[in-house]
Amino acid sequence: MLKNYLTVALRHLWKNRMYSLLTTIGLSVGIVYLLLAVLYAQDEWSYDQFHEKNPHLYRITTAMVEHRGDKPQVTGGTGQVQGPAFKAQVPEIEEYVRVMGGDIFADVKGNNKILKLQTLYVDDSFFNVFTFKLVHGNPKTVLQEVNAVVVTEQTAQRFFNRTDVVGEFLYMDADPSVKRIGKPLIISGVVQNPPKNSSIQFDLLHPFRFMQVSFDDTNWLNAYLGTFVVLRPDADLQTVTQKFNRIYELEAKEQLTQRLSEQALNPRISYGLQRITDIHLKPLYQTTGNREGGIVQGSSPVYAYLFLGIASFILLMASINFINISLAGSLKRAKEVGIRKVTGSSQAQIIGQFLIESFFLCLIAFSLACIWLQIMLPVFNELSGKQITLGKAWNLELAGYFACILLVNCLLTGLYPSYVVSGFKPIEALYNKQKLGGRSSFGRGLVVFQFILSVTMVIVSFVFYRQMDYIRTKDLGYNPHQVIRTHINGNRDYKAIQQFLKNEVSRESSITGISFGQEYGSQLTDTKVGHQALLSSYQAIDEAYIPLLGIKIKEGRNFSKDFPRDKLESAIVNEAFVRATGLKNPIGVTITSDQVDKRNLTIIGVVKDFHFGSLRDRIQPRVLFMTPGERGGIWLKVEKSRQPEAIQALEKIYRKAMPDASYEYGFLDELNAREYEQEQRWQKIIGFTTGVSIVICCLGLFGLIHLAAQQLTKEIGIRKVLGASVSQIATLLSKEFLRLVLLAFVIAIPISWYVMNQWLQDFAYRIEISWWVFALSGVLAFTIALLTVSFQAIKAALADPVKSLRNE
Repeated sequence: MLKNYLTVALRHLWKNRMYSLLTTIGLSVGIVYLLLAVLYAQDEWSYDQFHEKNPHLYRITTAMVEHRGDKPQVTGGTGQVQGPAFKAQVPEIEEYVRVMGGDIFADVKGNNKILKLQTLYVDDSFFNVFTFKLVHGNPKTVLQEVNAVVVTEQTAQRFFNRTDVVGEFLYMDADPSVKRIGKPLIISGVVQNPPKNSSIQFDLLHPFRFMQVSFDDTNWLNAYLGTFVVLRPDADLQTVTQKFNRIYELEAKEQLTQRLSEQALNPRISYGLQRITDIHLKPLYQTTGNREGGIVQGSSPVYAYLFLGIASFILLMASINFINISLAGSLKRAKEVGIRKVTGSSQAQIIGQFLIESFFLCLIAFSLACIWLQIMLPVFNELSGKQITLGKAWNLELAGYFACILLVNCLLTGLYPSYVVSGFKPIEALYNKQKLGGRSSFGRGLVVFQFILSVTMVIVSFVFYRQMDYIRTKDLGYNPHQVIRTHINGNRDYKAIQQFLKNEVSRESSITGISFGQEYGSQLTDTKVGHQALLSSYQAIDEAYIPLLGIKIKEGRNFSKDFPRDKLESAIVNEAFVRATGLKNPIGVTITSDQVDKRNLTIIGVVKDFHFGSLRDRIQPRVLFMTPGERGGIWLKVEKSRQPEAIQALEKIYRKAMPDASYEYGFLDELNAREYEQEQRWQKIIGFTTGVSIVICCLGLFGLIHLAAQQLTKEIGIRKVLGASVSQIATLLSKEFLRLVLLAFVIAIPISWYVMNQWLQDFAYRIEISWWVFALSGVLAFTIALLTVSFQAIKAALADPVKSLRNE
């Protein structure tokens, strides 16, 4: 019987090969989308699962409330003191490790090579807490000496072209700790490269004591590095965090009292615990450009769920097409079903026959999808920023996902059409009088559902593009074009280097300006204006910074060499600072902050607000000041027509000024664009998905109007004999389906508006969703649907009426 089923199935599929090809291709596209989504989600959820101390490995989090009524600002950081204090007083903690790094890079010299390496400062217990395997060295002793370093295999290869490098020397002449220690670094161990799915990435490990040689912090109110703890299996998380908070209240009492008396702020801090396996999808970064808690590659679960949702809808749309085209072709097989029933076939046997055909097509589609998956993975990796390979990703869990996708798809596409066909009445089927009746309404409902999804995708794509275009073209309050940003690395003689760079650059006509200062600015810091307290960000600059970037001065003046006291006593604030303080006449007002060593700064100017961070965040109060301190940021303005010449000249000057430093640079507008890399990737994914969904919708309409033409074959013939024109018959067939598209459009409007309005809330500066976006999307969907429906309707209207009337 199975052989007979297969023979009939193959004969039918070959006879209707065009429709078989359409459904197979549509299904394979939907399946490959879902397979990619599953691989993406599996990679996202696999982060940090490899640590052997899971599930008892946690990161300590800090929640701070600066003002009463504010929402707690939760970060994944602590200071230096929390880890040792909690370990000493909380018996549930078996081990702890502090990790400082992530965004910290250093110039390291070895074997006559200079490399810029990602550096972490960690406690001796690092290898006891985390599962990073040493290739050479003893995990208990590799970090005991203050000048010891552990390098990854890749770093060892880059320096020495081998991995057995224990005992070799490295040099960091510009590091303040190295200068205090007075001896070179010695490689004590070599560790395997961190897995790609690790939130902690590094090239080189220093002992935590190495950092403390030049930076030993006892402030309980700081939260900038990562502290990880391994708890006993029987530990209660709530009890542990309560103990953390009690310890803080006792240990930080004196510092809190001092803070309150000096700044008129009384921050409320509480601690929590976060599983390490949750960190990747909730990294709790402090600020952009200041992620020193050791965590990189942070993401959001929204993207995995979004991709899975989109892929599931694409596959569902392809499955709907399969159902509609199967229903369209079922009338052609009415006689076959009638004969089978007359000769004794049961309904279950007929369902089995059609299920086998469905399974056969799904199997072909799934096989084709697997081939496409291998072809598309490199492109997908580049688009998504992943490094997924089937060989490494393949496991029993993934095989189970793939098998479930195949099984569900077979049942989804096969059950309903086979049930409908098996219910044909033998007499009506043999006399070709079988109609689908109310079941065609189900097919229409499926097409409406398809177009709701498709129109929603079109609107989403338009809004996504407009927001990204807004980000790309928005006036940032300064001019980032033709501005190169680089920096002075390490602990060097900043004044001498800056003066040398100024002198050399002044001789290059392709470079029109140079400025030095602080690259990112500080975090929000306590500030006092009279008796008023607020939080503001501080950035050290020089007198060339504002004119070089084209920042507009609203009132007052810029820093100037004509006013020597500017270097110690003056400040320029932005409009947000003035609004936050309510100052009507800010010029001459005095401000005080720990950020400038409690110096009193007098406001000499107010600049218009400019975006010093992402457009996701509101512009915060900002204080610009001058300092004789060491600030390594460099900005250079270059001639647009002589850009290559300027870049070449800058590299030559830089290497002459700092021959033992690694050189790198970036154009400021390109560096700004990197803030939105993930959104730009998703813009491409959504745009491509929108095109695919429209194509699949058109296939669905094609199947449904084909079904209608089959049912109205004689009616069309009679109308033509009675004088109906081709346009009248085409209109008869088309108008109902165009109504379906219109209905789908009306339903899609509120859905898409809600979805994109929620997404736009992540941006403090965003577009308004205009009415024309919906109108344009509707016109596009309606036009595509009209072309699809018209093609099949005109074809049916042009059919020979004699053949239609003879059809029994």
